[in-house]
Amino acid sequence: MSRAALARLLLGVAVAVCAAAAVVTLTTAHVPTAPVAAPVTAPAPDPAAALTGLAAAPPGERAVVARVVDAVTFDARLPDGGPVVRVRALGVQPPGACYGEQATAFASRVLARRAVTLVAGPGRAADRFDRRLATVTLDGGGDYAVLAAEAGIARAYAADAAPEAMPAVRAAQDRARLAERGVWGAPCRGAEAARDTPSAGSTARSSTATSSTATSRTTASTAAGSGAARGGAAGVDGS
Repeated sequence: MSRAALARLLLGVAVAVCAAAAVVTLTTAHVPTAPVAAPVTAPAPDPAAALTGLAAAPPGERAVVARVVDAVTFDARLPDGGPVVRVRALGVQPPGACYGEQATAFASRVLARRAVTLVAGPGRAADRFDRRLATVTLDGGGDYAVLAAEAGIARAYAADAAPEAMPAVRAAQDRARLAERGVWGAPCRGAEAARDTPSAGSTARSSTATSSTATSRTTASTAAGSGAARGGAAGVDGS
């Protein structure tokens, strides 16, 4: 064998050995793997937290208004075939005779055949007419007392109502008075205003009426005196 052939043979063997070594290195090399995350365990339910959530639920009883009696009184049927009870809405009182019919018509449009939530007040459960006393929340939210005061069809009335509910009712009444809505507009102009909050306009009208009455009485007395004097003079002449 010539030297050139021997050299080529040795070179081929060397290349084959190098290739085999590279393959062995690749197959045995350590390939890092991603760490496996530890399984997440859901926390066990906390009975105390569940009870707290139930306690935080808004109190009240669902009912459907069957018939409206006046601006603050209606008959409601309790759920699950329950009885019909008469309810008196807390936070407001009827506007008075001047606007009573219109107020009842408004209440009928808002409440009749509608679902409401009845929330007991902080005091007695019923009044002397055996009406259940309750804050009335409209289906979907909203205090009926605030809506009625805003429309001017009822007056703010704090008796038996929750004190924290009254600022919103009084603010709604003030807006209605300024806008002259309902009982605050013509022709009532706040007639039969609440005893503890007489309006300045009502006081002025009352004073004017009193002055006019006094003037009329004075005029009538003067006329009567003049007539008597003329009668006496005629009697003297006739004698």
